[in-house]
Amino acid sequence: MGLGSKIKSLKERRADMEKKRYLITVMFLTLLVTSFFIAGTAFSQDYPKRTIQYIVGWGAGGGSDIFGRVITIPVKNKLGVPVIVVNMPGASSATATNYVMDQPADGYTVFGITSDIMSNIFLARTKYTNRDLTPVIRAHVDIGMIQIGPHSPFKTWDALIKHAKENPGKQTWGGTGAGSYDEVATAVIRSSAGINVKYVPFESASEMHAALLGGHIHAMYEEAGPVIAMIDAGKTQPVLVIAEKRLERFPNVPCAKELGYSIPPLQWRGAAVKKGTPQPIVDILEKAFIEAVKSPEYQDFEKKRFLNLYPGFLGSKDFAVDMEREYPIYEEIMKKMGQATK
Repeated sequence: MGLGSKIKSLKERRADMEKKRYLITVMFLTLLVTSFFIAGTAFSQDYPKRTIQYIVGWGAGGGSDIFGRVITIPVKNKLGVPVIVVNMPGASSATATNYVMDQPADGYTVFGITSDIMSNIFLARTKYTNRDLTPVIRAHVDIGMIQIGPHSPFKTWDALIKHAKENPGKQTWGGTGAGSYDEVATAVIRSSAGINVKYVPFESASEMHAALLGGHIHAMYEEAGPVIAMIDAGKTQPVLVIAEKRLERFPNVPCAKELGYSIPPLQWRGAAVKKGTPQPIVDILEKAFIEAVKSPEYQDFEKKRFLNLYPGFLGSKDFAVDMEREYPIYEEIMKKMGQATK
């Protein structure tokens, strides 16, 4: 056999060996994926068989707490096991995030996430980001307002802003959490209005409400739902809606857009689990939460709390995509606030 023939034969043998290696690799990967799928499917066949924790990163009485307690009732009925709400306030839900990530990725710990997961990324409050979670659903978006208390000398937004401009740094506005969505939203409005006011963070909505009623702060950021009874009783008064249009329920309250203000990303609430949770379990949870959102009880809750003013529902995959869309928006806002650490 000549040298040329030997080289050709060697090349053919090498090509044959590479082909065999490729086929073996494909077979191994296929077997591995199949094994994971079978394991996940087998695991999900027994899911759920015990109590599920629904973790809320805030104290009792706020919008996230109330939402969690309402949505978990139809979820519990659908899944056939207890679903208990656990309040875990601290660091604008970062404490709760860390707890969730310390639990097994088995679907028995569901995280009631809010927009604060986005700002916490840039504040380095936790090493975890939205990418460490698998979304289940986004239930709704909530519309916030700047509200004043019963003893406030300011009865309108114009009066509040006039005083703030004449007394820079003297007004105090409350919100739940430092560097939280509340602070992000109010920072955007303060910047647009050209005022300098002090933001006072509270760990729970009930503490903030008490501070406003007691005259310890000049105004607060809050959604309509958690304080609608207080508004109807004349204990609090909304003076600005942070949205693109006025609310039908409060036709005389101006909105941010009509005043030419920038509008922050809308606040949302939803549910997620630790990344790595078997997909069949995520599917079971998504189906249960979707049916819960469609239930008459939850629909009535959304209507009474003005959570149906803007389309907010997203399924698991679309929710993940939307969080990625919001990532650079929050990054820019946090940098402008001078709070971004990454």
